[in-house]
Amino acid sequence: LEAFRFANLAMANQRVRSIYSLRRRRGEEINVEDLDEPKNRSWYPFQLAFILLSIPALADPTHRDRTSPIDAYADLLWFPTGGGKTEAYLGVAAFTMAIRRRQGRLGDLDNSRGLSVIMRYTLRLLTLQQFQRASTLICAMEVLRRQDEAKWGTEPFSIGLWVGMRVTPNTTEQSHKHIQARRTGTRPQDSSPCQLTSCPWCGSEIRPERDIEVSRHTGGKGKTVLYCGDSHSECDFSEANAPDWGIPARVVDEEIYRRPPSMMIATVDKFALMAWKGAVRNLFGKANRECSRHGLSWPGDTDCNTAHNAAGGLPRATVDDITPIRPPDLIIQDEFHLISGPLGTMVGLYETVVDELATWEIDGKLIRPKVIASTATARKAEEQINNVFMRKVSIFPPHGLDIEDNFFSIQRDIKQKTGRKYLGICSPGSARPAVLIRLYAALLTASQSLFEHFGKGADPWMTTVGYFNSLRELGGMRRLAEDDVQTRCYRVQMSDVARPGLAQRSARNVDELTSRVSSEDIPKKLDALEIPFRADFDASKGIYQSLWEREEARSMDVVLATNMLSVGVDINRLGLMAVNGQPKSTAEYIQATSRVGRFFPGLVCTVLTWSRPRDLSHYESFDHYHSTFYMHVEAQSVTPFTPRALDRGMMGAMVSRLRLNRENYTPNRGAEEMKNPGSPEADEVVDMLSERAWKVTNDPDVKTLSESMARERCDKWAHEANRGGRDLGFEARANAGLVPLLKKPGAHAWDKFTVPFSMREVEPGVRLVMEDGPMDEGPGWQHPPLPADNEGGED
Repeated sequence: LEAFRFANLAMANQRVRSIYSLRRRRGEEINVEDLDEPKNRSWYPFQLAFILLSIPALADPTHRDRTSPIDAYADLLWFPTGGGKTEAYLGVAAFTMAIRRRQGRLGDLDNSRGLSVIMRYTLRLLTLQQFQRASTLICAMEVLRRQDEAKWGTEPFSIGLWVGMRVTPNTTEQSHKHIQARRTGTRPQDSSPCQLTSCPWCGSEIRPERDIEVSRHTGGKGKTVLYCGDSHSECDFSEANAPDWGIPARVVDEEIYRRPPSMMIATVDKFALMAWKGAVRNLFGKANRECSRHGLSWPGDTDCNTAHNAAGGLPRATVDDITPIRPPDLIIQDEFHLISGPLGTMVGLYETVVDELATWEIDGKLIRPKVIASTATARKAEEQINNVFMRKVSIFPPHGLDIEDNFFSIQRDIKQKTGRKYLGICSPGSARPAVLIRLYAALLTASQSLFEHFGKGADPWMTTVGYFNSLRELGGMRRLAEDDVQTRCYRVQMSDVARPGLAQRSARNVDELTSRVSSEDIPKKLDALEIPFRADFDASKGIYQSLWEREEARSMDVVLATNMLSVGVDINRLGLMAVNGQPKSTAEYIQATSRVGRFFPGLVCTVLTWSRPRDLSHYESFDHYHSTFYMHVEAQSVTPFTPRALDRGMMGAMVSRLRLNRENYTPNRGAEEMKNPGSPEADEVVDMLSERAWKVTNDPDVKTLSESMARERCDKWAHEANRGGRDLGFEARANAGLVPLLKKPGAHAWDKFTVPFSMREVEPGVRLVMEDGPMDEGPGWQHPPLPADNEGGED
């Protein structure tokens, strides 16, 4: 009950503070007390019901959903986009972190710290935005913990961001170099420790060169601290009020391994790193030694294998044995429909290892983590959940007797409740660019006309979102938006033809949200999308205008995006979208168009090209398709134990299991430990994969195939380990003189020892080189001769 109250209070503060920080970022002068009212901190019925549904399995680790190898259930939160799924599972996460600290020591494991909740995503844009939202919850929990340390412990609640090296630094030293480059005015590297552009608690701007302090590993504590940029030091997470940790967010990989956060936001790709980094074992509570200065250690850790002398004003540090830490209790997979195809197949295979590493024991019972997935578009969810998590599925909310009313949600007519309207546009005989130019000009000038008459009331339609299926098409439209569209918007009323409902507009602020945007700039662009248009009334003209100061951040007129926008981008003010061509899948179409019209009426204009048969087919059945498009959502394919999937991912899964679960395999030189292919540890990993294959597929042939392929790899590994005259390591490192066991994709032809760094690296890339000079001779290959016709003879 205490944990439930704690989670409710933390979520209430999170909701109020999220609104407060957003309005502060917009430049409003407002007090927290002014926003602390019931409508800003209340649950929807389905959110509260989902939390109550999840409590039994989290409060009782021996619950069936966590102990049964076959009959365990994963909860699938299936609710329309914009309905509040994020708040629902954040409430469950808050309860999980709270109840863990109130349960006492179970299974001889330390539950006072360690990673409790893993939240996984597939796209970095989605990951970064959810990290910002979850950071506010962690700040709320930390404020409550400080008020009663006797009950909630002395270990701070914290959040970590575990994503690719192009987004966040791998080491504290890289973090230090980035901040130093900013302070000296030089160009920093891509990976940045500043993934929060503003304080999640108060909305104050965070300037990296001023508000981030890096204590290097040598002579320091080896940590990166983000402070709130509040100049008055009134925020709970300013340097004056939280000198040790500042905002409780960790974004450097090395620091996450040494001080695992309470909650971790990660991309599924990152879990491929389990085979390459022995330090990842600390995330699953496998640490047994700790440095009093730098945090947890691991076998093969050369930086903290002995005590440290006093230095830099810090006392002498020792490395001592500790009690193993409890592994994660909850795994949340958001946007579950994206776990499909080759990516979903690899995730399902590696999930075998994640499930095994997160399993612990109480009185002879094996305790597995609770699994929650969420999506707004799913088909054949039972198969997908089984193939990825090896669990049955419990869909919430359950289906009711009436398709329009399941008690938790009611489908209302758009005349009663504002929503989104879809408009199909097809212009036979016209080129697609010409149609897009006229559409964008019409949308921009029509919204300007509304703005001049109604001011802020027209803000939702002042930013036009363009959605594209490819970067090539987007790049062409950006050039047109910066040239032809701007010209038409400016000259809209300069002809003799009357154009009522349109107004002249200077649409110069055009930007894009694509994979070409650096990870450091993504939070800035998301913040820019939140900026509303200023409404300054000009009494002399009788219209509203936007009069910007010279240095003031301006609202976007047009933002062009690819599928990065299709999931998780929650910008409430957006209400206008132009879709270029029918997206590849119905799920993507629903997700993408749901980015607009979340709080205000939305208009989606879909431009369908007459020369494309698929587009034309969608145009001809436009009304029926849109009135039933949830029925057209495609089933997702996840096949982790097919021969091709095992060929690509089995070695990575085997190495991950051995390296993170057994201390002698954890160091880089642990590759030499596989001397006997019939050893107990080899039998363990073979049994793990074959049993998982059998339970997932119920096919004895698949089990036999998995077992034979695993045995083959153990034999080859043992052969490499027993070869004399050399030192074997998992990977070659500078000045180590080691022969690598594992191979990186792309560097060599794919074989039994190729292990990907990312779960998307299942096929080698094709590198194209353009030769722009004249060719002196033909290519060095020739097409083989065609077989001669053999009429009437034998083939």
